[in-house]
Amino acid sequence: MHPVTNFLSIRGLELAVHRWGSADRPVLLFIHGFLDHGKAFAPMAELLCDRWQIVAPDMRGHGESGWVGQGGNYHFADYYDDLRLIVEQLRGPVGLIGHSMGGMIATGVAALFPEKIRALMLLDGMGPPNGSASEGLPRLQQFVETLAKQDLQLSPAQRRHARKALPSLAAAAARLQAANPRLSPAIAARLAETGTEAVVGGFCWRHDPLHRVPSARPFRVDEAVDLWRGLTMPVLSIYAEHSNWCPPDLDERYALIEQLVCRQLPGAGHNLHHEFPQQLAAVAAQWFEAPGPCPSALDDAGATR
Repeated sequence: MHPVTNFLSIRGLELAVHRWGSADRPVLLFIHGFLDHGKAFAPMAELLCDRWQIVAPDMRGHGESGWVGQGGNYHFADYYDDLRLIVEQLRGPVGLIGHSMGGMIATGVAALFPEKIRALMLLDGMGPPNGSASEGLPRLQQFVETLAKQDLQLSPAQRRHARKALPSLAAAAARLQAANPRLSPAIAARLAETGTEAVVGGFCWRHDPLHRVPSARPFRVDEAVDLWRGLTMPVLSIYAEHSNWCPPDLDERYALIEQLVCRQLPGAGHNLHHEFPQQLAAVAAQWFEAPGPCPSALDDAGATR
């Protein structure tokens, strides 16, 4: 099942927005993580679109969305405004699901505009480990040194041309499975197809290489506290059993959220939506149908793939 893809112009940048299901149904809005893309949620979307309209944008510089121009960069706060404008185009309030980086994007928008968000579901989405003030100078050094690389100073068209191609979709799928051995061959093949584009000589990942530039500032919990406190809607947070992105102060962050249900997904790694789409679709269906109680589908999630 192929989604319908439209493009939304935001401050001159074209963002791809993928949709499954009828526009007259309530909306579930999926926000992907770093270097991922909206169509990566297709296995979940296909199971949910008979009841919901599923909307999954490609965030700026990812998937089929536009890349920032020469001299530009990707700043996290821009994602908040991009998502705000997407939400304003939808019939609301919407159910919001965010994975990893997408979890913090979703959290920020839910705290800024709580009246637009019916309920929130976070997948390994409570942010990275806390940074410290002592990281300031090393971070800036890493930022300027990476930004100085010649291929990152080019125009978007030149950056596209400078990418190294993989010889085939099978090679791209193999690369994904090497990075995540828990990934099934079928899902790896789907992700390779939607996450790459054909070029002369093979296939390239769709994301902008400029994303290789690390943030000039570390993640600071003291700056995120107000976002978690600002979540007035029901929040379901699911962490993977084998997550490598679980912050050590997770319980302290959880304590800031008023209406929280938190659980672990057995057998899963960080990209839990790639590994267990059927189980998470069942969880999402129950959670957004009746936010508040823990979805019973979590009792069996992770038992089978």
